[in-house]
Amino acid sequence: MLPSKELRELSKRVDICLSGKTTPKGCDIRFRQFYWLMVFDDQGELLTACRLADRLTEQEKKFGRTLPEGLVAVVDSGLKVAPSLEELERRYIKAKGSTETFEALREKVKAMEGVGQMRLADFLAKTAGKTADPGLARVRGVLVEAAACDRQVINHAAYARLRKSIDGFIKDHAGHPSAGDVISPLADVGLKYSFDLAAVCKAYASTWSEASPSGVTRGALRKLSQQLLDHCGEEIARADKKLSRMKPDAYGRLRLQARLGRAQETLDGLKTSKSYGVFRPIHAEWRRDAAAKLSEQDPRNQ
Repeated sequence: MLPSKELRELSKRVDICLSGKTTPKGCDIRFRQFYWLMVFDDQGELLTACRLADRLTEQEKKFGRTLPEGLVAVVDSGLKVAPSLEELERRYIKAKGSTETFEALREKVKAMEGVGQMRLADFLAKTAGKTADPGLARVRGVLVEAAACDRQVINHAAYARLRKSIDGFIKDHAGHPSAGDVISPLADVGLKYSFDLAAVCKAYASTWSEASPSGVTRGALRKLSQQLLDHCGEEIARADKKLSRMKPDAYGRLRLQARLGRAQETLDGLKTSKSYGVFRPIHAEWRRDAAAKLSEQDPRNQ
């Protein structure tokens, strides 16, 4: 944006920084597109965030403002947004994780178009012990993390982290009334790019079922194991039906072949597909796991 009288005046009132290094730790701006605007108060607390290009376009079309004028208007509007994300976090802790304060946090992140989802997920997990219901706080954190993971640009490490979060929660809070809420996010998001969904879900279910806690927890783990297998069966049926209707060169066909554990088809597809960027680690796993499955099926290796 070119220098202008409006921006010079704005710089006298607020600090303007274009460096990503100032982004608050945990704000998942890194998973999104460039050109986001983040507005902080004089204490450095996050008031709001938005896609700058969209807001500037809105300012131009609705109010006929120039780009500098539009930026000033957007910043001034952001400075009036209260409370800050940090203040809502403090209220949540003070209220011991009440539903009202959690919903306020979730609405704040929603208003910021998703910026801060991973930060919120971390916050809910780390402060669970300070709430009236630590298990519920952990479930909320997992669901927020799953939503962020599902929305962001494909990120191999984020899927792995989500799987670890869910598995850890299950092992710690299998008997919690809300434990079943994390099963769908595990299969649909955490395992979205995994090879052979049926085999992976079976491995999770086996691990949970064979755990040796006593009493109610053992039964809860077995119930969650069966819930995962049932959900997996339904997802496999949907994926199989969808794949049967796709054209040979359709986008997403290779992922469904991998998801269904079709080893040879997956390897053949990888030979004709270019692995780049975010897909490199995912394709590497498909190649490794598909080759391993074929090797196990080879009679010569029996």
